[in-house]
Amino acid sequence: MFRRAFLKRWNYRVDDSLDERAWSGLAELRAVLRKALASYTSGVRLTPSMLRALHAQMNRTPVTLLLGGGPGRYNLSLRRAGDAWGIATAEIATSAARLIAQERTVKECSNPHCSWMFVDESRPGSRRWCDVSVCGSLINVRRHRAGHQNGGR
Repeated sequence: MFRRAFLKRWNYRVDDSLDERAWSGLAELRAVLRKALASYTSGVRLTPSMLRALHAQMNRTPVTLLLGGGPGRYNLSLRRAGDAWGIATAEIATSAARLIAQERTVKECSNPHCSWMFVDESRPGSRRWCDVSVCGSLINVRRHRAGHQNGGR
């Protein structure tokens, strides 16, 4: 399941049973991020209400800054406190805000049946698919089959 793979990949330690409150929080997070990232990718300035919603998501849990290490090896880290799903959603919202603040190239997948967005890190900035082996391959196979059905070869 995608959710489990995502949680494992980003090392979020949450109870994956997802209660109703957690589902609701994730749906709200998705709506806020989708709206903010869609505006950003379109070159449209985020509205004050979008910013307030994004700020609320990023600040779901309190943050503490910690200085660790020792002479010559100090590091600064951020630690969040609160329930596991609150921490995960706040971190995800913060990650999306970083993409915007760093002016990263965020695109929507060119597969009309896919709603995913991705960071285009290709050198020419021409990536079109969230995953070329899934969406890119699917669309190319459909084009190929459509060409054969229409008598083209």
